[in-house]
Amino acid sequence: MIKQCSIFGFTVLIVYAITVKFGFVEAQFDVTQCIGQMYGTAGCPLRPADSERVTPPNCGNGVINSNEGEECDIGRFNGLTNCTIDCTLLFCGDGTVSPTVGEECEPESAEYYTVHPVTGRLTTEIRFIEGVCGTSCTIPTCDDDGKCTGGCSRVMLDACPSSVSSTAQLTSSKSSSAANGIQIVYQNSSVATSAAATSQTTSSVPAINQTTSAVQQPVNTSTTTPIVVQVPSLPSQQTASSSSSRSICGNGVVEIYEECDDGNSNDLDSCLRTCTIPQCGNGVKEGREECDDGNQNTLDACPNDCKIAVCGDGVKEGKEECDDGNSSNVDACPNNCTFASCGNGVKEGREECDDGNQNNFDSCPIDCVMPVCGDKVLDSFEECDDGNRNTSDSCSNQCELTVCGDGIVQQEEECDDGNKVTDDLCTNRCTRARCGDAIIQSGEECDDGNTNNKDVCTNKCEAAICGDGIIQEEEECDDGNSSNFDACPNSCKLPACGDGKVEGDEQCDDENRNPYDSCTNECTLPQCGDGILGGNEECDDGNLSAKDECLPTCKQTICGDGKIEGIEICDDGNTVNNDGCSNICKNEQFCGDGILQDPEQCDTGKIRSDTIANACRTNCALPYCGDGVVDVNEDCDGGENCNSSCLQNTSSFAMNTPTIIALLLSFGVGTLIIYSILRFIRIQKAIKEQVSTASPVSQKASIDDIPLNELEMPWHNWD
Repeated sequence: MIKQCSIFGFTVLIVYAITVKFGFVEAQFDVTQCIGQMYGTAGCPLRPADSERVTPPNCGNGVINSNEGEECDIGRFNGLTNCTIDCTLLFCGDGTVSPTVGEECEPESAEYYTVHPVTGRLTTEIRFIEGVCGTSCTIPTCDDDGKCTGGCSRVMLDACPSSVSSTAQLTSSKSSSAANGIQIVYQNSSVATSAAATSQTTSSVPAINQTTSAVQQPVNTSTTTPIVVQVPSLPSQQTASSSSSRSICGNGVVEIYEECDDGNSNDLDSCLRTCTIPQCGNGVKEGREECDDGNQNTLDACPNDCKIAVCGDGVKEGKEECDDGNSSNVDACPNNCTFASCGNGVKEGREECDDGNQNNFDSCPIDCVMPVCGDKVLDSFEECDDGNRNTSDSCSNQCELTVCGDGIVQQEEECDDGNKVTDDLCTNRCTRARCGDAIIQSGEECDDGNTNNKDVCTNKCEAAICGDGIIQEEEECDDGNSSNFDACPNSCKLPACGDGKVEGDEQCDDENRNPYDSCTNECTLPQCGDGILGGNEECDDGNLSAKDECLPTCKQTICGDGKIEGIEICDDGNTVNNDGCSNICKNEQFCGDGILQDPEQCDTGKIRSDTIANACRTNCALPYCGDGVVDVNEDCDGGENCNSSCLQNTSSFAMNTPTIIALLLSFGVGTLIIYSILRFIRIQKAIKEQVSTASPVSQKASIDDIPLNELEMPWHNWD
């Protein structure tokens, strides 16, 4: 079987082969009339019954053996994911709802004859039916490579009209015809598993005249020679003849005059045996309806969706008085979706009690609310009620008389833990438990009732142990820690050099008195620089030189610790390359070393700046428009009147206040100068006129002879 996605919708193409064991095979039908017809149409070829699938022999070993028919194999996880226990893949459209892969449903489908788009052979395809209204199952979406996603999810579409089926037409697929005719291959072999395999088998068959409508050829059962039946090529977009036939209800195909056809006679599903869709509100309980009272009243026993009202779904319907959508029986709407009724003997809703009577002086008043302690009314089972919230007086906040052991600390009590246990933190006398009272309380390891700190029980009521910092009689030392390598070991006995145990402040202990081995007679390690590697030494080259690989401390140099030691040329505190110092502490080129190297645009050493014009930037990049610095060939770099090329905008007029003031002042001064020049010319002209009209006695004119109104300046006002 070939599973394939066409570009016109998800299509499962199935190519079958028929095993011929004897005799002849003769095609007496015109297969071109089958294209587009439903599988099984009279006169069209049928495939042999599928043999029962046998689990591949190596299924479950975690290795996909495709030659054995395995589609997947994840070992012991087979059957838990999308790989079955038979090593086949589950997928949306396989006809089986598989919740393990997230499927909620399987889309309806139908099988039709079609032409294989690659081989040109007659084959069949499964076409999915996509719903257009009502409850529908989504179909998967596939790409050109056959990878499919989504689908198999239940969706609620708009309600279907009474005359429309809930399913739409089949998903379309472009018809195609082979250039060499349509071929049906019957092969004495197992079912083909891919289009490539089918194509390869066909290529070995001798050519047959395309005009031949049927070919008769003997078959040798001992060989796998295929028998090929060829029919003439189909013209483009050719389909089978669409001979009309009457509708058959129950054949699984939605035909003319049918609203639906699910292929069964079950009247309790979404399609009745009459091939009609149940109609809610017609007064007939049918299909998946839970009720149908023939009306549109959603507040009676049968709501408008023909589903019996469900208390707790958050929808007030049917005869429900309320529905808050939860399962809480202690809120305003109980679990029976009817309002609580105080006095019915059922504690429900927000009732605190309900004793089923109207007695207001028992433990449950008639308002079904419990009595309140602190209202100064002694009722119900209260021992007292002093009307206050003081918990340290003789009446507790629970309206009970206070006693030692009631869990309430009164004025005379040190504690009150509300129990009668005397060995906890609060005794039965309501006094706090303390170390030294000879009672082993909770948290105490011992309590000997004395203050001797050197006996088996310390003054902290802890059992004396080595490491508690207290030297008991049998201990030689006790430094209060768990270190076995200080002056006092964990045994609280002083260390003895030569006993073979490294303890205390010993550096070593080789259990001998040889002063020339790796451990001295004082249980100390050899000295660094003696050429003997021992103790905590990482190296010992017999010298104390700081310029070789072994430091004077007999430690190896560590590249990346920020210290230049030994043979290191540099150490920048990391092991990152390309930062001037490599991960082996050798110098390397970097930005700022004055050497231009890729990908640097410039490198002027330490003379780099991000603020100086035309300078090489600190990241070894050349100056550019947008770096905030006005460089050569730039009018500006940033600002309102600076464009993306760092040139001043000339098309807009933008001036600030100082500029405007300067222009106005310049205009005023210029106007004043021009006016003064004009007035001077006028005065000179007036003088000449006075001289020409004066008497011969006084030919000499003076400015005093000029009328004042002709000498006035703009700021004069002679009126």
